[in-house]
Amino acid sequence: MASEKEIATAENYFKTYLSVGEITAIRDLKGRGIKEPEKVILDLMEKGIIEKGEGCYNLVRKKEK
Repeated sequence: MASEKEIATAENYFKTYLSVGEITAIRDLKGRGIKEPEKVILDLMEKGIIEKGEGCYNLVRKKEK
């Protein structure tokens, strides 16, 4: 499992870039000091923070009631 710092860094990244290509996301997260971005991305998907689209990752937007 990724560290809380890495998860927070990645979550902030996806809040800034709402939809990012897979390759770009991996490259950018590595550039932000995340050693294993694939694992961090999986953690974020399991937590429902991001979702995988066709060749990209998207921030899940909370629906207002």
